[in-house]
Amino acid sequence: MELKEIRNNRVLISPLNWGMGHVSRCIGLINELLENKNRIYIACNEQQKKIFQCYFDDVDYLKHEGYPFKFGDKGLFSFDLLKSAGKLAKRRKQEGLQVSAFVDRFNIDIIIADHRYGFRSDDVFSVFLTHQLNLPVVWYEFLVQWFHKKLIRKFDEVWIMDFSDNRLAGKLSRNNGAFNARYIGPYSRFQLYDIPNEKGLDSVLIASGPVVYAQQLIDQELLHLSESTIAVIADKAIDVPEEIKKVSDDWKKQDALILDANKIVSRSGYSTIMDVHFLKINAQLIPTPGQREQIYLSELHNNGNGN
Repeated sequence: MELKEIRNNRVLISPLNWGMGHVSRCIGLINELLENKNRIYIACNEQQKKIFQCYFDDVDYLKHEGYPFKFGDKGLFSFDLLKSAGKLAKRRKQEGLQVSAFVDRFNIDIIIADHRYGFRSDDVFSVFLTHQLNLPVVWYEFLVQWFHKKLIRKFDEVWIMDFSDNRLAGKLSRNNGAFNARYIGPYSRFQLYDIPNEKGLDSVLIASGPVVYAQQLIDQELLHLSESTIAVIADKAIDVPEEIKKVSDDWKKQDALILDANKIVSRSGYSTIMDVHFLKINAQLIPTPGQREQIYLSELHNNGNGN
């Protein structure tokens, strides 16, 4: 099913809770669905809802908790998953029951799960939204890859947030015919804005993710940006010199800073890469230590292979 074909439907959508990048990239998608006269139901937790409310006042919010998982700091993704396997399986089962209740109560026509394996229904057309058909695991973690793909195949269709030539996600989004999938292109909240030609800031430093790594990024990169006109987007807990402008919680104010910048310095999350695509500005992408996906994407784009 093509996205443009979805009109005058009741659409239930839910983003993964492992980082706010899933919320960010859903904003552009939800905006397009609203333009096509669909009624949108967003199933999310309170933190996600707070961000969505900055952009939408014409959607319905349904309380829905995330998956019990936390990335470790050593890059042992499969080990981290294994430790949480029991809790994750239990949550997926609960989620399936909750989705069925949502479908019955609100007469849902289409379900869109942003990388939530259990957010689907046998009775309603269900879409898995992702940029990772292939997880960045090593050969001895093949069982994680196998299980990932097995769960995706339960959905009616996969929507891949990339171009068909895989220019943004590289090997992560490559489909070798194993899935009923379509490439829908990148999505970003900056699709909601007119991108200005004149910029007032040299750089914006975006410090996201775990506080310890966000502070590390600030401490390292401010040394190189100290002579530029810069601003910082970071959690309230992050220490930033008083003379540097800092924005924490207000996403709209963050957007204004980013739109006013000639360059962003940030972790190499995929949502940031899609943002850069729409902003058409320079970016320095620095992976979070131990996160293989970000390491791969950083190498792909900083080497000039992803643009």
